Amino acid sequence: MKQFYTIFGHTGFFGKNLSTYLKLLNKEIFLPKKGIYKFSKNLGDIIYCIGIDEVFDNPPKSIDANLKIISQIIFNNKFNSFTFLSSTRLYKNSTQTLESSFIKINPNKKNDYFNSLKLAAENLCLSYGKNIKVVRLSNIFGSYFTKQKYLLPTLLRSSVKQKKVDILINKNSKKNYIHAIDAIKIILKIIKKSKFRIYNIAGEKRIKIETIAQEIKTINKCKINYFNQKIKYNEPKINISRIKNEFNFKSTYSLKNCIKDMLDEVK
Repeated sequence: MKQFYTIFGHTGFFGKNLSTYLKLLNKEIFLPKKGIYKFSKNLGDIIYCIGIDEVFDNPPKSIDANLKIISQIIFNNKFNSFTFLSSTRLYKNSTQTLESSFIKINPNKKNDYFNSLKLAAENLCLSYGKNIKVVRLSNIFGSYFTKQKYLLPTLLRSSVKQKKVDILINKNSKKNYIHAIDAIKIILKIIKKSKFRIYNIAGEKRIKIETIAQEIKTINKCKINYFNQKIKYNEPKINISRIKNEFNFKSTYSLKNCIKDMLDEVK
């Protein structure tokens, strides 16, 4: 059977980057209509990109996107492989970030709800079939980066539309970023041939929020406002030794060098 990819969530930020990249490679892809999850044909290599971060804005939708739809696809379709895109946010309560590390979730903490959905989905995927794999992605940046509600796109939009950037946590807080294309290249290698069923995909270094804000200011001539500087949050340093050892991974895109292009896209 000729290889082709089915992308669920192709209208979202990462799904758009993925489908665009596969088209440039002249790969055959199938982009299902939203709301349809059962098909009579073999779906080839499925990449599941559906997911929402605003889990408390729409709880039923968050359950559907992060868990329920996955089961509908897995149990009702034929496919060669299924790759679930999870998140390195799962490590936020952990001291170790290996793929084999224990994930800590406190049901009494409201902010652990997102992680509980992702972890349940991962457990379903890893328990069901050997042709199903999990990829834990860190913060992604790249093209089509204009409407998301989390930190970086919010800073970009604010600097363009309001000529200011409001930093609401300590400026020395660190986050991990990786370009969508760097992540996609590794995902495609994992689908083709891989030794394990779960992988971390992240940048080599965490970046200070102040570094990002200053670069935006330099390019866009906007004002930076710092609030709540006593609140410091560093994302855990993600262990990416698995993709380095198996695929010789190294980032090719620098966040700092891509900020201008992303600002131009927002404009």
